[in-house]
Amino acid sequence: MAHSDLIGSLVKGLEILKLVSNSENGLKVNEVAEAMGLKQPTCYNLVRTIVSCGFMEKRGNRLVLGEELLQLLRRHSSNKFVVEAEKAMMSLYQKLPKTTIIYAVPSNQGMLQTHRIAFDRPGVIQHLDSHPMHLYASGAGLIFLAFVTDEVPLLAANERWPFAEFGSHLWKSRAKLNAYLEDVRKKNLAVVPFDQDMLYRVSSGVFNSHGKLVACVGASVPIRANQTVDTKRVNTELLSAVKHLSEMLD
Repeated sequence: MAHSDLIGSLVKGLEILKLVSNSENGLKVNEVAEAMGLKQPTCYNLVRTIVSCGFMEKRGNRLVLGEELLQLLRRHSSNKFVVEAEKAMMSLYQKLPKTTIIYAVPSNQGMLQTHRIAFDRPGVIQHLDSHPMHLYASGAGLIFLAFVTDEVPLLAANERWPFAEFGSHLWKSRAKLNAYLEDVRKKNLAVVPFDQDMLYRVSSGVFNSHGKLVACVGASVPIRANQTVDTKRVNTELLSAVKHLSEMLD
């Protein structure tokens, strides 16, 4: 580096991040050390520091970019997309009045609800503090289970929401849940099978051009006495909204 006032260890740490980000399947620590001409102890300490901050993580014995860094990148690139998501939510609410509309994003805790239009403030988009949604009892949580394939968030979410504690009393068995999730994958619709005498709850996933789940939009329609819900219309409007958002990511 030409600038003598730069902090050498920070520069090396950032160069390690760039090196790992350019690798297809991650790198071993010794491969990083060799590529950067670092001594093993020095490289180990740098890697350990970066991992502790969440900017890299280990999968087996290989280093890959960490969730904290990926979240920063997503937040940086998603501002415009979030504005469009809010527009889609409002449009959906106008087509389905008196319906609660939610927007959630995947994380290591499962799905986090960040936006909502609800009965207590009709027509107003509420910004939430990343509220975790039940992994087995919410449409968003079930979309997560159906479509998230990355091992790290799946394992972390299952630790946060153990099936024995949070899912078994609802689904009775993993086989029954897995059969349900297979149907969700075919339709991109997670219709929650609980409390259907009171609410019709359905969610659908938003995917980027690589088929990765990036968000979820859900609708919750109250079922009133002597009234029926036009579930086909709700599903159609919801699928149209998520299709529009997915196309924005192409």
